[in-house]
Amino acid sequence: MLFVINVHLFAQVQNITINRTVNDDKSIDLNFEKTLPGSYYIVMEFSNISNCYTNEYKGVITGYSGRLLSLKPINAQQGIGYSLKYSAVMGVPNPKVDSLFQYTLPFKIGKKVKIYEAGNIGEKYFGSEKPANWKSYVVHFKSPDTIFSMRKGIVVKLNNEYDDDASVAKHYTSKRNSIIIEHEDGTFAEYKGFKKNSFKVKLGQIVYPQTQLGIVELFNKSENNYRFDFCIYYLFNIKSIGNNEKQTFKNTASRNKFVTPKFLTSDGITTVESNKEYTSFFNETILLQEFTRSEKKKYLKDPTLFK
Repeated sequence: MLFVINVHLFAQVQNITINRTVNDDKSIDLNFEKTLPGSYYIVMEFSNISNCYTNEYKGVITGYSGRLLSLKPINAQQGIGYSLKYSAVMGVPNPKVDSLFQYTLPFKIGKKVKIYEAGNIGEKYFGSEKPANWKSYVVHFKSPDTIFSMRKGIVVKLNNEYDDDASVAKHYTSKRNSIIIEHEDGTFAEYKGFKKNSFKVKLGQIVYPQTQLGIVELFNKSENNYRFDFCIYYLFNIKSIGNNEKQTFKNTASRNKFVTPKFLTSDGITTVESNKEYTSFFNETILLQEFTRSEKKKYLKDPTLFK
């Protein structure tokens, strides 16, 4: 006698699809396909399961496809029956972060800027919980300027959908073009405030310190204000993943913990203080600190490949 394989949910979650392969020994391989680059933490919950002991799976997936797990039948003469639901979120939970890692400021070498610490919008306007160790920065320009990468990483998200109306006076809008870059240690850098179609990088591209990312968008025409925001964070709160409760600004606890980075400036390595000026600086040590052996060989032959 065979059990019917009963899968109630094999739909797409974000950019992830799970499919199955039924083997001759009646075991089932569950595989994923992912359309976007980067690391994702996935939670799969099984219910109505029969002829198998598995009831959940939690883990990190990378790449664009691969195997998640195999379901083994208790009785090798019978099939496995189950229902499945799953959720996923971008990131690796609680990665090991080097608090002394040296970043470059996201501006052209020699550029002097005044940097401000940004308030938390959810806490200020919606009464929500402020993320742990909240730390985000703001810079205002009087003309369009180019933004550069702070560290080696892979471009995992590009938001390029907004034509911002700079004629409207505003203190906040969520409709801003942005780039998210994942670093090797599991942290992410978010760069926010780009002019539409000004990106210099592509999804999935590896970037290096001082790689050009894009051009800042005019934020407020009456004040001639070109606003740019940036921050570094990582995934740490995974308790709510898979929770079907309706989420609002007020009841949503942040999944991210923020990093207070060490920046290389013309005055040396420093932690940025709000309302102070800093000059962007760069050297070969910063560039090479995360290079692979292969990248170092390529750099020695032709340094222009990494500009």
